[in-house]
Amino acid sequence: MAKQMIRIYQHLDFNDVKEHTLEYGVLAGICSKCKCLDVKLDALFCPSCGTPFKYIAFQNIREHLPKMLKINEERTAVRFVDYQDFKRIEGEMKARSILG
Repeated sequence: MAKQMIRIYQHLDFNDVKEHTLEYGVLAGICSKCKCLDVKLDALFCPSCGTPFKYIAFQNIREHLPKMLKINEERTAVRFVDYQDFKRIEGEMKARSILG
């Protein structure tokens, strides 16, 4: 049986996702709740605010696919969210709060 990573779309409470996401770039991550910088990929909690990471959003999926596969095996409770979707929804919510 050949297992592969496949995107699955699901309705989620964005406020929960935003509060518990590790946004991961090239070498380190950012806590989406408190914006703490230089968070390591293996962190279970934000070193600054203590929020548990339930989601990870990779800026470049192709570059981090091997890491995703390893995380998927080791931390089965963590979900991966699409970075573009995350930033788009975050921007829409910010605009709504400003414009009303």
